[in-house]
This record gives sequence, structure tokens and C-alpha cells, in this order.
Amino acid sequence: MKRASLCALFLVGCAAAHADAVLQYSGADASCHADFARLAVQGLSLRVDSAPPQQDMSFVYDAAEKVGVALDHGRKRFFEVEFDDDAIEFQGDVMKSTSTMVDKKVQQMESQMPRSAAASPNREAGMAGMPQIDPKLMESMMQQNMEHMTKEQRAQMEQAMRSMRESGYTGLGATQPEPVVEATGERRDVGGIACTVERVTQGGQLVREDCRAAIGAIGLDAADLKRLQRALLRMEKFAASIRENMRFVRAAKSETVDTQHLLVARRCFDRGSPRGDVTLQLRRDTAPAAWFSTPAGYARMDMGGNAGAN
Repeated sequence: MKRASLCALFLVGCAAAHADAVLQYSGADASCHADFARLAVQGLSLRVDSAPPQQDMSFVYDAAEKVGVALDHGRKRFFEVEFDDDAIEFQGDVMKSTSTMVDKKVQQMESQMPRSAAASPNREAGMAGMPQIDPKLMESMMQQNMEHMTKEQRAQMEQAMRSMRESGYTGLGATQPEPVVEATGERRDVGGIACTVERVTQGGQLVREDCRAAIGAIGLDAADLKRLQRALLRMEKFAASIRENMRFVRAAKSETVDTQHLLVARRCFDRGSPRGDVTLQLRRDTAPAAWFSTPAGYARMDMGGNAGAN
């Protein structure tokens, strides 16, 4: 009896030691949300569920294989993305080639413009005086570049196009005020997590107040913390291969995601008045194994030239 009790205690202790980490935000909606809705770590696997309005998308990363799977729950489709060094280097080469093609297209468009239109003060222009280019035209040019690629190369290009859409890219000539992040020096305690407050303004208007904490201070155990940091580093390296090799993306004004400081609480504002609050919740629990695999019935996404089709 005594031996059985000790064995039972041992098993319970092992289960507690290997409990999964689940980070989830409460209070989020389409108008006020965090960078993701839920993040779960289980062994060498990581799952991230998108925040509104892209809440029908999830991303599962396998650190052992350095492979990610994007899940489109609305259409029950998926596609894979490789994150090893060779794949990231190739991604950078593809983006550089696309950037060169876009530059040539812009130069061609400018050369065909009437001189009177080019010199007009009312001409709509964007970065470095470049003409406005519709995002759909941009995707069309990228798809043309995909026609002579291998299946794997087309998959990488489609991922770049998807990243461009989700980043809110609205065209080469699109201009919008750059978000300004200001540290206030204020410290708060949110659910037992100490965080520091930042104010984010855009065009002189208060957009939100964020309270962030270092990723190592939110209560994750050492093993989960290391796995999460490694996964984030790998994904940031992949994103950089796009950002640093596409001139119009590199020059675009956008807010940088801070992967070293996690959002603990957020208050959103509309014309100076609060419009929503988001709060982080950390659970130590056993996440369903199904979270980290491709659901049955999901079809592999076609990465051919018809990438824009539904």
C-alpha cells in the first residue's frame, strides 16, 4: 500500500512537472486585441491562434523538424512552411528577386506616365515619390514571378504574400502616420505579473496603453521559456528574410512586434475614450494533443499560380 501511494505521488508529480503552458487573452474582440488570441507550448510543439479579425487561422510549429503548419479553419485548408536555415536563405533570395521585379515595374510605369502628370503637384505619390500601386496589382506581379518556380518555391512565395496581407500592407504609395511608442515609467501589477506601461499614439491620437513584461517574468518554467524563445527567434529570422529583402516592405512604416516583452494588459482608446481591455491569463494545464496536429479533413492548400482564389 505504501509503495502504491509513493508510485501514485511520483506519477502526479511528473504530470505536474510536465504541464503545458497556455497563454490566453480575455476580453479581446475585433476592435481591441493582442498580437494573438492564444499560445500553447507542449514539448517541442508550439501553437499560436490568431487574434480577431483573423481568428480562423492557427499556426503550429514543430521545433524538432523546424516546420510550421498554417491552418485555415474557415476553409479547412493547411500549408507547410520550412524554417530551417536553407529555407530561410532561399526565402530571402525569392523576396530579393521579387523586389527587383517590382522596382522595374514601377520604373516602367513612371516612364509611361505623361510628363504633365508626373510633374503635377496633385499627383498621388508615396515613398520616395513612387506612384501609388494597388496591392492587388502587387500580388499579380508576385504571381507572375511564381509561374516558373518549383512547387516548394511557390509555397514560399504564397507565404510571403499572405504575410504581406496580414501586415496590413495597402500599397507602395500608401501613407499613414507612424505609430509612436512612449515608455511612461509607470509600473503595474496585473494578476501577479509586474509590467511597465507604454503609450501608443498615431497621428497625435492616443491609440492604446500597453503593459508589458519581460517574457522570462510571466511565470513560464525554464524549459517552456527556452522553447518559446527559440521558436520566436526562428520565426523572427524568417520574417526578417522578407522584410530585409523587399525594399517596399523595408521602407513601409509599421509597428515592430516586441518578441522579448509580452503583452500583459492592453486598454484601447477611440478619440480619447476607452473602448476595450485585454488581459493575459497563464494556465498550467494539459493541452489537447489535437491542438498540435492538422485536423482530419483539412486539404493541403494549392500553391499554384491561382493563389488568390478562394
